[in-house]
Amino acid sequence: MKLLLVESKRNPGARFSSALERKGYQLVLSDNGSHGIRLLDEIIPSLIIINAASLRTNGLRIVTRFRNRLPKTPIILIIAEEENLTEAPQANILMRLPFTAQKLVNRIQSYKKTSRKSEMRIGSLELNTQTNMVTCNDKSAHLTPRLTQLLQMLMTQPRRVIPREKMFKEIWETDYTEDTRTLDTHISWLRRAIEADPENPQIILTARGSGYFLNLSEE
Repeated sequence: MKLLLVESKRNPGARFSSALERKGYQLVLSDNGSHGIRLLDEIIPSLIIINAASLRTNGLRIVTRFRNRLPKTPIILIIAEEENLTEAPQANILMRLPFTAQKLVNRIQSYKKTSRKSEMRIGSLELNTQTNMVTCNDKSAHLTPRLTQLLQMLMTQPRRVIPREKMFKEIWETDYTEDTRTLDTHISWLRRAIEADPENPQIILTARGSGYFLNLSEE
């Protein structure tokens, strides 16, 4: 579980990074919101913690920027005791100091349990059906809900050809299957998200005249 923690180093009395690292969490650290947003071009975190108390701000604008980039990723917002704020609609959890590091860990653990139920993994391919995040080797991407459904279907039956008609009926919920070019377009988008070379796919393969299959084996 990869956590993105936005926390300033200039306010040691309101920091949690050391405690979380001692607990064994995989942390990616950023000391301001703008840098944290830029990091999303390189990583896809399972959970975002914004320690606004350490940044000496209420954090609402920062939360909104992250929410616009990652609509389904859980966000924990930490605010100072004196902050005049009672709710943060874009955050999943609002925590007001003072509290112990263990309380923050408990909150993270609740999301970790939920995340595990939503995660699918086959070989190097990982999909989180809750956050719509997919990771394959060194590539990560945020999928649309329909692309997530499509990849989930392929991952539930690895190496088995799934007929085009079946995919179209179940994902698009229609009996009209005369024109499945929309399916082909979505498969192309999936390949761009996970394949090292989308023009020469090695993971999502075409069974000519039939359908598609996932060319990976469960470990």
